[in-house]
Amino acid sequence: MKILTSYSRLKNYLPHLLIFFWLPSTSWSKNWANWLGPNHNGSLEELSLNIPGEGKNFSTRWKISVGSGWSSPLIDNGAVYFHDRVAENELIHRVDLLTGKEQWRHSYLSGYRDDFGMANGPRSTPALSQGILVTHGPQGLVHALDIENGKSIWIRDLKKDFSSSKGFFGRCSSPLIVEEQVIFDVGGPRAGLVSFSLRTGKTKWSTKAYGNDYASPVPFHANGQSLCLSFMREGFLSVDLVSGDEQFFESFRSPIDASVNAASPLVLGNQVFLTSCYEVGAGLWEYQTKSKGSSTFKKLWRKKEILDCHYSTPVAHGGYLFGFHGRQERGPVLRCIRLKDGLVKWEEASLGSGNLIKVGEQIFTLTDRGELIVFSADSNKCNILHRQQILGTGGRSHFAISDGLLIARDQRRLICLDLKVFE
Repeated sequence: MKILTSYSRLKNYLPHLLIFFWLPSTSWSKNWANWLGPNHNGSLEELSLNIPGEGKNFSTRWKISVGSGWSSPLIDNGAVYFHDRVAENELIHRVDLLTGKEQWRHSYLSGYRDDFGMANGPRSTPALSQGILVTHGPQGLVHALDIENGKSIWIRDLKKDFSSSKGFFGRCSSPLIVEEQVIFDVGGPRAGLVSFSLRTGKTKWSTKAYGNDYASPVPFHANGQSLCLSFMREGFLSVDLVSGDEQFFESFRSPIDASVNAASPLVLGNQVFLTSCYEVGAGLWEYQTKSKGSSTFKKLWRKKEILDCHYSTPVAHGGYLFGFHGRQERGPVLRCIRLKDGLVKWEEASLGSGNLIKVGEQIFTLTDRGELIVFSADSNKCNILHRQQILGTGGRSHFAISDGLLIARDQRRLICLDLKVFE
């Protein structure tokens, strides 16, 4: 009788309990607080949304002016953070997510000049954790700021401290924050990856030099190991997250000196996919346990002209990869390939190049022409669901999605789209 009475009472609350357990997997609440989002792979799993019907568009909530640069915006707890350059100063901004109203800005003299006449603004995307925002300027200055007021906590000069070289287009590696440390691909003759204390900026560890490049490090957890993976100029590097001790390295670089690796390692369970242009190609590695119990990466395949990504990191769904193959200035194509062997399933040549975010079974793409394109993560065909011009041409910045809102930028403006409202 007591059991029946308890069940009867529970039945009254069951709808509320169901809502409670349903929300985490389908809500938009996850912050986009670092390069490639909360999962470090450009994907938001178990989400879905309606796409505007014919003649309809996602609603624009606000637009604001921004300075130059390729740095991508972040979204965290009702605020947007971005890094740009105006005149001779680099600025870090915090604005309200719902209104675009500026809440604070931090400014410092940049001192960077691009040798190739590209934008002088920052390339690296900041990272945010535990109330601290970390940025990386093209001249090698690292700033850690308090997110509440924008005040400086600590500063490091990577050029001065590690002889970080300018490279072709300035320093670009986005910071990776893992618990109490922040990791950079510093580059130059004195160091490769370097870890700083998130709280103090003091050096925790550094690796030997592998040349600086434009890909950003990502975390990797498998077989009881916690590693940091990076696509260095010389190849694929894996180090222990805590100690920085090298665990694995394999040469994987271009024979062309005037080249960069820009796409970050894409972690897929215990596998890692790397891709680059400049006659490098793509490859897949698997983290395997050896006979004596230790683990290492084993190369499953490496091929050229399959999915050679110039600057954007591809996304994955259901055993397939989706990304832009080919150099940006030479007419790249959007491709779907099969992960296990690199088989090309389809390609679409009319979109230009761009960055991608997978949202459930849909893929959002912001092209260098400023067009937002949504297509289904279908391995059989390129099924475009929606197209909407939202920005100007010439952009390469990644974008961010959180709380049902999309934040994107070009060289002149930052825009907020409401993905739940159509106009």
